[in-house]
Amino acid sequence: MKSSEDREKYLESIDHFIREKGYARPLEVAQFLKVTPASVSQMLSKLSEDGLINYQKYRGMTLSEKGMELLENLNRKEKSIYELLTLMGCDEETAKERACFFEHFIDDDLSEKMRMFTNKIKESKIKHLV
Repeated sequence: MKSSEDREKYLESIDHFIREKGYARPLEVAQFLKVTPASVSQMLSKLSEDGLINYQKYRGMTLSEKGMELLENLNRKEKSIYELLTLMGCDEETAKERACFFEHFIDDDLSEKMRMFTNKIKESKIKHLV
């Protein structure tokens, strides 16, 4: 995995546990990502230094405003990819799986172009139905 992809996956897993349980613990993140607790500890320190999480050793973590913004951007990318793939005929499960993978590899500009393209297709379908 690339470094930015790693960071994003850690943020997504932290967000997953916070939404599910109200908190995220390093050991749970390690088990979820199938990495060592030492790897999690190192990454949490980096994420904290980068201002993406609020982390105190042995006390858990929360997402910072900057971290939440990064996740919102990832979610927008994933939605753009998902919608395009479903319009292309992919089944929902495959589209979700592929969108989750590809979201880490496209930039904001491409994501926006995909969103605009998808919207144009949807609008043209609606016009043809009327």
